[in-house]
Amino acid sequence: MKINTSAETQLSYYLDHNFNPVPINVESQSGWLSQKAKRRNLYETHLGIPLSLLNGRDILEFGCNSGENALVLASVGANLTLVEPNHQVLPRLESLFAQFGLSDRISSLVSADIESFSGSRTYDLILAEGFLYNLPNRDLMLRKICDLLAPGGLGVISFADIYGSLMEMTKQAVLWRACYLSGVDDPRSEDCLNLARRLFEADFDQIAVSRPFDAWWEDALASPWTNNILWSYQEIIPLIQEAGCEFYSTSPKWNRIDHFNWYKNVQSPAERHRLLMEKWGYSFPYFLTGRTSLSPELRPPGSEVLKATLKLATEITEYTGPKVSAAAVPTYPAALYDYLDQFEDTYITQFNSEMKATYEAAAGESLDKLVSMYHRCSVLRESWGTTGHYLCFIKSA
Repeated sequence: MKINTSAETQLSYYLDHNFNPVPINVESQSGWLSQKAKRRNLYETHLGIPLSLLNGRDILEFGCNSGENALVLASVGANLTLVEPNHQVLPRLESLFAQFGLSDRISSLVSADIESFSGSRTYDLILAEGFLYNLPNRDLMLRKICDLLAPGGLGVISFADIYGSLMEMTKQAVLWRACYLSGVDDPRSEDCLNLARRLFEADFDQIAVSRPFDAWWEDALASPWTNNILWSYQEIIPLIQEAGCEFYSTSPKWNRIDHFNWYKNVQSPAERHRLLMEKWGYSFPYFLTGRTSLSPELRPPGSEVLKATLKLATEITEYTGPKVSAAAVPTYPAALYDYLDQFEDTYITQFNSEMKATYEAAAGESLDKLVSMYHRCSVLRESWGTTGHYLCFIKSA
C-alpha cells in the first residue's frame, strides 16, 4: 500500500492543527486505573511481557505523545528515554509525570523524530506506536529499532493492517459519498463531522475506546494522510528477520503455530516465520470483521481474493482523497463476495451481504437511501475490523 509522501505529513498535520490524536484522561483516579488496566492487558495478556520484569529496565519510546502510556511503564520502575517530535504535547507530558511523582523515571526527554534520534547505546524494550507505518522510510526506521535493541530485547510496533483496516476504510468511503451527496467538499469541515456523527457515533459509543468520537473522526477519517499508510505482516516479518529479530507475539492474538506444539520442537526463525505466514490466512475473516466467535471451518483465502481485497483498499485510498469529489465509488469485489459467501457462519454471510448492499447504495444518488441502508446493516455497523495491530519481536541473543 502506498505511503504518504505529500508535503503534509502526520506530524505536520498535528502541529498545524494543534491536535493531540489520543488524549487520554489519567488525571482522575478512575481514568488512571482504566489506563493501567488497558496497558497491562496489552503487555501481559496479549504480548506476553510481564510488567514486573520491566523494573529497572531501559526503555526507549518513539512517538510517546503526551506520555500517558509511558506513565504506566514509569509506575513499574522502568527507566525511560522518551522521544517525541510534536513539541506541543511536551508540556502536558512533563506536567503529568510531575503530578504522579515519576519525573525521576525519565532518563532523557528528546524533542526529535525517530529519524533524527541518534545514540550508541541499546535498550531492553523499544516502542513505536501509531506512526511508524506512515513514514516514507518506514522499512529503514524499523531496521533502526532492531539495531537499537540489546540482545534479547523486545521491540513493539503498532500499524494499520491492510486487511484489518477495510472496515474503517469502508466507513470513510461511505462518509465521503455522503459528503458529496450533501454538497460538502471539505472532509475536515464541521458539516463532515456532523455527517459522521449521523452515520457512526451511536455505534462508536458502544466500543471500548480511549478517545472521544471527534478525535477518532479527525485522526482516522478526516486527516489527509489517512489510508495511505497501510502495512502488512507479509511485508514486516521479512524485515525483522533480516535485521536479526524474530516474531514474538501480536495483539490481536492470531498466531496458531505454537498451539499444542511441544517446546522441544525448536524451529529456525526462517522456518517459524514461513509457517506463521502459512497459517495467517486462517485468521483472514477475523481480520476483516473483528468477529471472534467464528465457526471452526474457516479456510484461508486464495491469491485472487487477496488481490481483490488489496485492489479495493487501493481504490478507496484514491477515492477518499483530500477533497470530496464526484468520482465513482469503488465496487465491492466479486472474488471477496464469493469467498465469504461460501461459509456456513451466518455472521460472515450477513456481513458479506451488507457490505455489498452498502457499496451499491453508495453508488446511488440519494443521501437518505445511503444512510438508511447503512443503518439497516446491523452486523456491518457492529463490525470494526482489526485496524490497529501490535507486533512484538525479539532480538537474537
